[in-house]
Amino acid sequence: MRAIQVLASCKLLHQDDVSHHEVEGQIVLSYCIAGSVTVEIHAKTYQLSRGSVLTLLPQSFTVAQQGSVDLAFVHLVFDFHTLNELMLPTNYNFLNVLVEQPHVRLQEADALLFEQYIQLFQQQVSLSSIFQADALRYLLYSFIAQINRVYQQEEEVMQPSTRKDAIVFQFYNLLHQYYLVEKSVGFYADQLKLTPKYLTTLIRQRTGRSISKVIIEMVLIKAKNYVVATDLPIYQIAEHLHFVDSTTFCRYFKKYAGMSPLHYRQMHA
Repeated sequence: MRAIQVLASCKLLHQDDVSHHEVEGQIVLSYCIAGSVTVEIHAKTYQLSRGSVLTLLPQSFTVAQQGSVDLAFVHLVFDFHTLNELMLPTNYNFLNVLVEQPHVRLQEADALLFEQYIQLFQQQVSLSSIFQADALRYLLYSFIAQINRVYQQEEEVMQPSTRKDAIVFQFYNLLHQYYLVEKSVGFYADQLKLTPKYLTTLIRQRTGRSISKVIIEMVLIKAKNYVVATDLPIYQIAEHLHFVDSTTFCRYFKKYAGMSPLHYRQMHA
């Protein structure tokens, strides 16, 4: 397991910046401690200021405007393997919610609580101990539970996680890591030591969707972000998304988005 990184910065950390820290496929939890900035994620615009929590998953693509001179963030960067032992009520919904709603603004009481967490993270990073990795990991679990509490408005209807819930969460965990390069049910079933039939049935029972549909939706999110938020030529986008060539990518995009990548880019210009 890679270490949990705690990074103070005067700017928003993009997923594309994460590779500069020699990690890839990471989750970035960003807390704004001062200043303000406007950011566009998945074609939606958010105004970030003190008390804003922003969660970027690997398929997230951000475009940030110039922030205020006092802009300050603390970023927590970690990989999906760090979450392997995490158990939360209905936790397989959590990653899906973060894709659809990456930003949440805290009330003052929660902002103060989150800032206490940030201070604890920074203190733990400064300590040299064989227990540091475990201390950071369990602190992260607690922090994520607080984020889940902020997002979840109906805690009274939540139930403790079952073994099946844990499997679904582990599936989504794997999916966010490998969805661009592994699109077969067999791969995820093998990773989870399950039969493809059992995994397929379980995911459909718990989510109402097939595994192939879930993967298609995630690939499209990433593809649309590249098409709209960058000036990359289509063949380079196809390469980034691990398609064999631009023709295959264009055919895939048109089938599931209803139009060609260039048409989609023109519509959102």
